[in-house]
Amino acid sequence: MSSYPRSKQAGFHLFLVLMTTLVTSAAFYLNPSIDMTVSQYFFDGEQFPLRHNGSLQALRQANFWAGTLVIGASVVLVTSRRLRKAVGVDLGRALVPLITYGVGVGLIVNMFLKDTFGRARPRDTLGLGGDHPLSAAWELSEACASNCSFTSGEAAGATAMMSLVYLIPAGHMITRRIAQLLLGLLAVSLSFNRILFGGHYLSDVVLSMLIVTVVMMTAELLVRQIQWERLFLKRGRARFTRRANTTGIAFTRAR
Repeated sequence: MSSYPRSKQAGFHLFLVLMTTLVTSAAFYLNPSIDMTVSQYFFDGEQFPLRHNGSLQALRQANFWAGTLVIGASVVLVTSRRLRKAVGVDLGRALVPLITYGVGVGLIVNMFLKDTFGRARPRDTLGLGGDHPLSAAWELSEACASNCSFTSGEAAGATAMMSLVYLIPAGHMITRRIAQLLLGLLAVSLSFNRILFGGHYLSDVVLSMLIVTVVMMTAELLVRQIQWERLFLKRGRARFTRRANTTGIAFTRAR
């Protein structure tokens, strides 16, 4: 299959996820009671008791270590052309996890959304043990100043973990499919863990997962359009030529 049909297919999948994000956003914005109903299910009238569950706490920690592993693997492959050749992954695919974590998790979710919309966390909301009124997804609020509920940073990180699939050689289709399934199940488990703790609403988690998926798929689409290996080789040769010319000029003057 040529790269053009693959890019066209990837573009169509990206369009579907974008439409899903818009429809889901509208549903949560117009019906904030969905979030309250789901969170109340895990609230016992005084607190969110599962917040103190040791196994769920360990699962939460696994999210951090999984993210560190994916980012580390991506950095190693990006910086080592020899290793990329040995593994069978091109530079573009090796960049996808870094773009996903940097842009999706870092810039969009943690730096922009969480510090902009001011949504109080479930455990700080009226009816769930807190004092602040419920605000809908995408609704601006002053209930929280920073590191707020909308959207979930940990759900974003759990979803970004799925970019590990791009570090698996394209020829290993069965391995990639199995990895996608296992990583998908793990991402969902890690993400919905935050609802059980009263740390996030359903919309915080779902929209984080969709937003990061959009960033990941966009990154994949963009890296397909650029021949990264050739680009970096050209830059490296140009830099070497400039240094050689500078050294030659300096040597001539010294004589």
